[in-house]
Amino acid sequence: MRHGKWCILLKLVISAVMLNAVSVFTCLAEDGQTTVQQLEEMVVHGSDINPGISMQPGKTTIELDEFSVIGDTDNVMDVLKTQAVVDFRGENDLDPGVDSIYLRGFESYRFVTALDGVTIQRTGGNGGSNLVDYATLPPFLIDRVEIIPGPHSAMVDAKAIGGAINFVSKAPQTTESLKPDLIVKGGYRTYNTMNSTLSAQGAVSKVSYDLAYRKYRTDGYLRNSASDMDTVYGRLGLVLPQDGFITLGASYSDADRERPVNNPAKDGSDYDPDYPVTSGTSLDPGQNPTWDSLSYNYRLNYQQALPIGRINLGAFYGKANRDRYYTSGTKLVHYDTHWWQQGGKITDTVGWTANHTTTLGFDYALMHDDLIEDEKTKRIDKQGSFLQHQWRIRPWLNLKLGVRYEDLNVWMSGNDQIYERHFAELIPKSFVTWDLGVLAAWLHDTSLSAGVSKIWHAPDAQFIYRGRSRVGKDLEPEHGMGYDLILSRRLWHDVAIKIDYSFYEIKDYFVSATNVDKVHRNGVDVELNGHIIDPLSFYLTYAWQDFKYKGDDEAGHTDVDQRAEHRIGAGLRYALTARTRLMLDYTFQSDEITEMYETDPETGEDVYVGDEAIDAYHVFDIGISYKLFEHFGWFQDGVLNAYVKNLFDESYLNATGYPAIDRTYGVGLSFKL
Repeated sequence: MRHGKWCILLKLVISAVMLNAVSVFTCLAEDGQTTVQQLEEMVVHGSDINPGISMQPGKTTIELDEFSVIGDTDNVMDVLKTQAVVDFRGENDLDPGVDSIYLRGFESYRFVTALDGVTIQRTGGNGGSNLVDYATLPPFLIDRVEIIPGPHSAMVDAKAIGGAINFVSKAPQTTESLKPDLIVKGGYRTYNTMNSTLSAQGAVSKVSYDLAYRKYRTDGYLRNSASDMDTVYGRLGLVLPQDGFITLGASYSDADRERPVNNPAKDGSDYDPDYPVTSGTSLDPGQNPTWDSLSYNYRLNYQQALPIGRINLGAFYGKANRDRYYTSGTKLVHYDTHWWQQGGKITDTVGWTANHTTTLGFDYALMHDDLIEDEKTKRIDKQGSFLQHQWRIRPWLNLKLGVRYEDLNVWMSGNDQIYERHFAELIPKSFVTWDLGVLAAWLHDTSLSAGVSKIWHAPDAQFIYRGRSRVGKDLEPEHGMGYDLILSRRLWHDVAIKIDYSFYEIKDYFVSATNVDKVHRNGVDVELNGHIIDPLSFYLTYAWQDFKYKGDDEAGHTDVDQRAEHRIGAGLRYALTARTRLMLDYTFQSDEITEMYETDPETGEDVYVGDEAIDAYHVFDIGISYKLFEHFGWFQDGVLNAYVKNLFDESYLNATGYPAIDRTYGVGLSFKL
């Protein structure tokens, strides 16, 4: 069935809402007031618990300036790793990596990573890799991280089956002094791992500025796994009336990464005892494989309350490349790929009354690469329109209904052919929250939420280039339904718990370049945190997931088996004195099977060669943070951190099948000028 009429209908509805919004808020503007009332999801009272963590039924938020992380304080990946729903699967624990995490068991092309609500995306490479490089995110500008589970928001890309991770930037601020804040952060860790950031933040009247340079390097703990990254950030901001602002940011990143090799070589020679024994890759010592990248990005962010509602506008433009080098005999093999991406998103949130809020908007992404005859070629043209209404039916009942229309053109290539595909679909979403305190006094601070939403995900980045392997030209979109049932409750004082049971049925599930019958995913996510005593806080996260393939194709069974069923992330934070904080983290993962790949010397593609069994593991990290001074001459807010990762030197394999990092030690220092 064609969906052109649905697109027209949705645009008409959006237009009608806009016209009504103009009429309503023009009246307010004439009175000299512009007030946009926004309804928030019901929050269990007192859930702002462990400093830096807050919970809502449909979202968990981590405040980066408040949350105490063990390790590199300028590494967003160390923050994400504390959450059991986030599975780090990078080949090197010392590098945040590219597409290095799963969310609720879903790969990078089945969940959304966003910056200020705008999806971070590019065409990527074979198999949907190279979409997000987490090492290039500007940590000094990020205010908080929002983890949004499930496919229940109409405001994010349809690929968000597992949900979304949204990094929210700090808003520009005015200051009384013209003097900028100069912030210096530096750290050193085992394996000659060094990280340093120099940033300057200030304002002149209502114009703000942010500048930063970040240097990160490591020798790596695997043979041939060194990384060296330089990143420069800049941002100008303007504070506007009506709680508004506009920012324009730019970043440049130069990342040189080596790829791990066998130790010893496949024939048993050339063993280096300074590195762990490693096998399973087609590359041997002496081939010196690297995977380097250059990227630059520009981003616009505008927010303001206007007579027509609260406007949010984000836009981006960027270019990136990835150079892959290694030697094969006497020949140097080189693959250089370039990506271009541009797009944006605009939303208008209209608070009609205290009980009704409507959000409508549009997003767009246009992406190119040069994988076809080294020429810039259009690969993805994606447009999305969405409408979402939040209605507080009763003081104890909140309903959110939404619909998203996504229209996608994809140009796939392989076997020296180009195949143009078009996909479009109308995707309904819903989420309801019921405050159970209306039933009985003992249910005060307890809520039950349910999300019921359609799943629809068209083949895009992961299938546009397949080299000589099978092309996804005959693929149909994944589709199905997603259900989440969430219980939230404050247990006592500020200790709160959230339990999320989910069931997803995904038909025509993507495996390689084929559709398999269907997959069922069952899951339980638990979050528990608060204070045991006043100076001692804790957090506990647990994730269970079970993917079942309902069909006869062996490829389907193989793909969905590549995930651990159980994951735990927990931590303690103890304020020993007003200046000293002790930290302890614990991570557990049950056993799993991972796929192993080798590089095809003819095509440069990663080719599946077999499976590797990974045993369960337990890892403890410990750290201490000490505030050296508040004022010391020209220096302010001096903080010293020291930590030990993998305290008991647990020996295990990571998700790529490589030996995981052993016990490491690190220190960090930060201060202002």
